[in-house]
Amino acid sequence: MKQFQTAYRGEDSFRTVVSEWQSHSTQTPALIHLFSDGADPAEITAACSILDELMPDAVYVGASASGCLFEGRVSNEKLVISCTLFERPDSFAQVCWFPVDPADLSAFRSSLRETLQQVADVKAIEVVATIDTIPIRDVCRTIQAEVPEGIPVWGGGAFGDNQFRAFLFSKGEDFHHAGVMMTLIGGSDIHVQYAYVSGWKPLGYPLRVTRAEGYVLHELDGQPAYKIYQHYLRIPNDEHIFYNALEFPFAVQHGNRTLLRHAMSCDSQGALTMSTRIPEGSVLHVTYGDPETIMQDVMQCAQAIADFKPEVISVFDCFGRKTFWGGTEATREITPFHRIAPTYGFCTAGELIRWENDMDHHNLTLIIAGMREGNAKEGTAVMVYPETRSSESTMTLINRLVNFINTATAEVMEANATLSLMAITDQLTKLYNRGEIQRRITERVEEKKNRPDGEDATSIVMIDLDDFKHINDTYGHQEGDQVLMRISHLIHEAIGKLNINASDGRWGGEEFMLMLPGVTQEAAAAFAEEVRLAIEGLQFEKCGKVSASFGVAQAMPAEDADPLVVRADTALYKAKAAGKNTVCQAKE
Repeated sequence: MKQFQTAYRGEDSFRTVVSEWQSHSTQTPALIHLFSDGADPAEITAACSILDELMPDAVYVGASASGCLFEGRVSNEKLVISCTLFERPDSFAQVCWFPVDPADLSAFRSSLRETLQQVADVKAIEVVATIDTIPIRDVCRTIQAEVPEGIPVWGGGAFGDNQFRAFLFSKGEDFHHAGVMMTLIGGSDIHVQYAYVSGWKPLGYPLRVTRAEGYVLHELDGQPAYKIYQHYLRIPNDEHIFYNALEFPFAVQHGNRTLLRHAMSCDSQGALTMSTRIPEGSVLHVTYGDPETIMQDVMQCAQAIADFKPEVISVFDCFGRKTFWGGTEATREITPFHRIAPTYGFCTAGELIRWENDMDHHNLTLIIAGMREGNAKEGTAVMVYPETRSSESTMTLINRLVNFINTATAEVMEANATLSLMAITDQLTKLYNRGEIQRRITERVEEKKNRPDGEDATSIVMIDLDDFKHINDTYGHQEGDQVLMRISHLIHEAIGKLNINASDGRWGGEEFMLMLPGVTQEAAAAFAEEVRLAIEGLQFEKCGKVSASFGVAQAMPAEDADPLVVRADTALYKAKAAGKNTVCQAKE
């Protein structure tokens, strides 16, 4: 695999360069990328015509960019063309255009499925998409479902702004503004190692999205979303908010991965328009971008790619990272990869990668894919700037301060969690206290009030230890406490096996209350009988055997929590009157 690269500076000079490429290509396939950062469409058309004339067997793909990568740097060139020549006869690249209807992805899905069935020996797929005009996360899910597991997929979004619309093109295709261009790379001896780099680190407390609509993030923890930037970071809500907030994007947990999302703008009500949708209920962290920390992550990635010994490296770098670094200063994070092998790529409007078989749309991410034909060539392993490896002794000042903040935050959160737990827990039995178990019953009953049957059934079980006053009076309160603790433990283990969503609490001195969601009265009574027998089987050091009486009731349609508890209490009273150590069910 070889690579050649040039910047377009007129038809005559480009024709000379392509003639040189053609002399190297002989009978092997060629894949050409054309990336445009504001190039005149006529120049792109002229370049494609020359390629069609001089390299008619080559395939090519192109996109609009927010910066073209040229000779290992983020350049100011308007049109950069890269030519990758395969050296194995059966290696290939096939560019496929897929239009996407935002309202219906079925045609895209079926076309992709049919294409993959027809093309054998695909080893990797490079994707370029018009992210702003298609439902990109749905597109990602479709690609994930249709592309066989184990095939690397990576790429980025064509860039567009108020000056021009994002576009894609390929050989034989016009300029497109709504769809996906996929380059299938394959052959018997194609090898790929790819990775992605963020570098932004979490800062402070987690925040929950309490109100969101499409791309607009209205509220975090019940407050206007912008308040986090205003209150903690003193970022003003003005025309510079995009640039100021870029250093502090949000990190969203998605499965076992963290995705970055950055604010594009803010309205007068404090609602942030984000780079992509963030669903309500998501948990976010503000993150911070420290250049040295980012570069440490970049170097670790570069070393892993260097160890793979690629022959060509594909690079998709977010335009937000370019903005963060300051235009062409973003070269700093590209150059380490170019020292390993020739690179091509562009600054994107969002990045796409399939990682651990989960494909998603990223922001502020650097995606690297090293490719080669055949086994790694023999030779000394490349060391990428070993002096930049992070260590405790070389932590930057900002890293030490953030580490202090995050550690202090974690300690405060742990203390708050402990206090919150103490506020709802009975200290002797470690079950919920009466206030909390009552709150849970009320919440469940209100939620399922209209149809409290089937999975929406709610049953409660009230338990009262028989003759407990006699235990305390005869054997002392210490023995009474032991009885309460052992029976509480027994109850807690029993409901955990019955229903993980069940709740148990101490209702009074020797009374307990169980809330069993999705359990009918008959099933609850059978469970209560099992608990009754288990309690009866316990042996205590001083008082010997103990017993308990049970009242069971199921919520009825339109019934409030208080009448439900009264019915369970009435059933418990009947169990006592019937001789204790028994289970009684409430009547409707």
